[in-house]
Amino acid sequence: MTPLPETSAYLITCSRPGAAKRAADAILLKLYCKKGGCGNCPDCARVKNAHPDIMRLDAPKVDSLREAISFVSIKPERYKAVVIENADDMNAAAANCILKTLEQPPENTVFLLLARSRSGVPPTVASRCAAVRISAEDGAEEKIKSVLGVDAATAHVLFDLSGGFFEEACEIYRDEAFMRMRAELLEMCEKLLRQKGFAVSRYADFIESNKDRLSALFCIMQSYYRDMLVYKKTKTPELIINRDAADKIMKAAPDFTSGALSNIISIILESERRFLAPVNFRLAAEKMLFCILEENAKWKK
Repeated sequence: MTPLPETSAYLITCSRPGAAKRAADAILLKLYCKKGGCGNCPDCARVKNAHPDIMRLDAPKVDSLREAISFVSIKPERYKAVVIENADDMNAAAANCILKTLEQPPENTVFLLLARSRSGVPPTVASRCAAVRISAEDGAEEKIKSVLGVDAATAHVLFDLSGGFFEEACEIYRDEAFMRMRAELLEMCEKLLRQKGFAVSRYADFIESNKDRLSALFCIMQSYYRDMLVYKKTKTPELIINRDAADKIMKAAPDFTSGALSNIISIILESERRFLAPVNFRLAAEKMLFCILEENAKWKK
């Protein structure tokens, strides 16, 4: 990460939210630690746990942003910091709520806004923040392979899942529950395309039981069908991301048109956006699955 400019608001963008959060935590450690972010002192321990002068928001809603504005108005011990995740989900009302505070923040106040991309953040908000772009690490895939002692196919999968960030790849690899979920999800993606009827209950059960990993679930589903589309167009196995499922992907790809696979990916993307708003989770999951099965029935050769 490049040195930070002197300002009171930063927009940290990265395709992987976990990497953006680690960058925000590193900034907070440097801000509060008298040793420059050692990670071991009492000040750092407070940052990692529950520092009274740090507020963390999971979503940029109007009510929570109003609480943040009140929070920074109270004089801190040293600094006040507000971390706002998913800043690219901020609507116009939320943006208008926070603009004046971003432009004229109280003394010793820092705002850290986290987003997947700058383009998703309201321009009025983004223009008031210093941009901090977190990019994939050079040589991360080879490092994943050598340090974790995995084969090339597994390293490639972990590289994609982590967005090219070694620390996140290690966390994913050691998360046995996540890796089991991924394996089951890839199997579900395959079965959906082989299914003749429209029964979705067991698939919806699976999605609902993993709703705490919803972002990763959508990412994996998209990558599976993207692999099919890419292989159909290129006939190049090396371009397949989910290499542990490559045989099934290559076998299934010829049975579908490019239009069908593109539409399925679009359905998943649209469903992901739908889940960002308050919805009936079960109905939204079933709707996505029904739409995929409709494409399956409509376009399969």
